[in-house]
Amino acid sequence: MLKTLVRCRLGQQLMKAIAIPVRQASDARNPFAGMEEDPPQKFVNPFAQPAMAIPEAGVAETKEEQEKRLKVLQLEADIAHQEGRRVPGLDFFQDHHWQHVLSLPTKSARIKYYAFLWQIEMRKQSEQRKKVLRAEETEKRIAEMRKEREENTHIIYGLGHTSMFLRIYDTTINHWQNNRLTRAMQFAPKMVLDCSYDEHMTNREASYAAKQLMLCFAENRLNDEPFDLHYCNAHLEGRCMESLKRYIPTMLNPEFPMNVHTQCFTELFPKKNLVYLTPHCREDLVTYNPDDVYIVGAMVDTVNNEPLSLAKAKRMGLRMARLPLDRYLQWGSGSGKSLTLNQMINIMLDLKKTNDWDTALKNVPRRKVVDEGELYQRKERDSWALGTRARKLNMRIDHLLDFEEDRRHVTSFGKPKKVRQRTEGMEFQLDTWATGKHKKKDRQN
Repeated sequence: MLKTLVRCRLGQQLMKAIAIPVRQASDARNPFAGMEEDPPQKFVNPFAQPAMAIPEAGVAETKEEQEKRLKVLQLEADIAHQEGRRVPGLDFFQDHHWQHVLSLPTKSARIKYYAFLWQIEMRKQSEQRKKVLRAEETEKRIAEMRKEREENTHIIYGLGHTSMFLRIYDTTINHWQNNRLTRAMQFAPKMVLDCSYDEHMTNREASYAAKQLMLCFAENRLNDEPFDLHYCNAHLEGRCMESLKRYIPTMLNPEFPMNVHTQCFTELFPKKNLVYLTPHCREDLVTYNPDDVYIVGAMVDTVNNEPLSLAKAKRMGLRMARLPLDRYLQWGSGSGKSLTLNQMINIMLDLKKTNDWDTALKNVPRRKVVDEGELYQRKERDSWALGTRARKLNMRIDHLLDFEEDRRHVTSFGKPKKVRQRTEGMEFQLDTWATGKHKKKDRQN
């Protein structure tokens, strides 16, 4: 029986294998066969459906396909703007905006990004209107002051009038701070920001990193004794550097006091002086050494928490250290120990100036740590709770110990002492029971 079933199945498979090439040959002989069976094509509005799908990872998109998809998305945004939706006009969009739009996978993501850009556009228009109003008010005030001066021939003292104080403009302050950075390039200790983690960050993390790098430059410039900051491994066409250029447009100018290098820091400084600050190592930074060049990884790792800086330092054979945060700070429950780049710069600036970790770690946000008063109250609550539990478990064990002839003798099975003994005047009286009369008599006596 089994042999016949096997033979039948083998015959069926052979028939199927023969039928497929015969069908293909018949289709090749009759090229018009099957054309009448195709259903009529429906007209689909390309703007009512999501735009062209983004090619899968690993599939390269040609430049022509990208330009075609960009034109479709531009037409989609223009139509939505004309319909009065929360979409900015085409003149507001810049190249980096369209690059981000091309990277979005769905239509809902594009709508959210259009709404975000629309809010930025509305804010800019509001600031422009306020600026125009302030200019008009300033003109009116100046006209009134000129009229008042023409009517009054005496000298008027005060701000805006005759005064011994000179007005210091913002450009003057900028020149003075830039001059301080130029002096720091000659005499101040060096510090490096490693900008080689662009490929390990998302678009949002890259924009956050660029903002923090801008704040690092600003905080360092405001300090009385700034570092000589060096931005190494900078990919000028990457997402992080492009965002940083929008914050500091003059960063690549030769006269601007900002060191941006495409080379690695090992090519600029001696390898024996380099110390990589990474939170993943086990060695704490005890004291600040002005001869060492400290390196901070310019990475925002909200998604990717891998020890990339530790791996890079080990691969290059550099010394590593971490900030002694656990030794000097009591972290709050649920607070992360991650610090921003500008907070790291402020900590190193104060450490260089004072060489005191208690003063330097004051730059850690207070929301992440527990104050001494709150810590003392927490310890008191814990001790009180522990004492309450101990009092609930309290029991008498004096009957277990007996002292005989100045020698401690344990009588575990001895008869316990009586806690309550019969006293005089405690006889039970039925007539005064539960009436409280004996209490009144005791009070009267």
